[in-house]
Amino acid sequence: MSFFKKIFSKKEAAAVYTTGLSETRKGFGAKLAGLFGRQTEFDDVWFDNLLALLLQSDVSLKSARKIIKSFRKEVKRGMDEQEALEALAQVIKSQYGENLDFQSLHDGLNVFFVVGVNGTGKTTTCAKLAHQYHLEDKKVLLVGGDTFRAAGSNQLKVWADKVGVDFFGGKEGEDPASVYVEAVRHAKANDFDLVICDSAGRLQNKVNLMNELDKMKRVLIKEAGQIDHTFLVIDGNTGQNGLSQAKTFTEVTPVDSIIVTKLDGSPKGGVLLSIKDELGLKVSHIGLGEKVEDLRPFDIDTYLEALVFDNAT
Repeated sequence: MSFFKKIFSKKEAAAVYTTGLSETRKGFGAKLAGLFGRQTEFDDVWFDNLLALLLQSDVSLKSARKIIKSFRKEVKRGMDEQEALEALAQVIKSQYGENLDFQSLHDGLNVFFVVGVNGTGKTTTCAKLAHQYHLEDKKVLLVGGDTFRAAGSNQLKVWADKVGVDFFGGKEGEDPASVYVEAVRHAKANDFDLVICDSAGRLQNKVNLMNELDKMKRVLIKEAGQIDHTFLVIDGNTGQNGLSQAKTFTEVTPVDSIIVTKLDGSPKGGVLLSIKDELGLKVSHIGLGEKVEDLRPFDIDTYLEALVFDNAT
């Protein structure tokens, strides 16, 4: 059984989703419920309004058109609001597919590589991941790879102390790849279970970004033998801009899954529905608050329940 499934019960997760997505429910969710509550027939005008609402809520045009095309086939004349919403939720769920099954750590040293634009909550996310594995009595090392900012590694060290895990960082301006080398060697020598590597997220020059990330990746693979998971962190408030940033990162380094942060402050939240269509990736976690326990494994059913049906009359 996945570690996260052991820690978070379905009922408890639903309560956290409902609270954490309150702003999204007031925005996207409430508008969606209003649109369905006002419908008298599902004509072209109504579907145009649904398309506009999806776009306003940061669903990409490609994803919105796919949703509406499938929904047109499912909706039936005479459906009430609840039945129509259930049909829409089923369409979205079918297009998204199954949840990402995030498994427990394997024996030996595990390596996580966390990438994303500065300001997305990437460093905080590293600490929250570390906290969750620390709860499972795993020995975790947080590695400060953002040596280009004075505050980068310092912030991660503060978080490491807060959640009770070890920290390894370099000096400002030091080559982050060399920091990774020493960190992995330290982890192997001291029997750590998990190394979580934070990284810089500068997008000023894609070529430089590509070179930096490629070097970090090659070093980690050489020293550790593998990278077990590469997470891309995006800010849920940035919508389509966040999706554009995500495309840039996936062009320069292989990514296994997306973590969407700061959804507790987003009135839109629709970018989640576009990630799989646009990037071919699934969401592993979402950030629903500032506390360390507010980083949650993503569950499409719980997400749709909190977003769609908590607003239905």
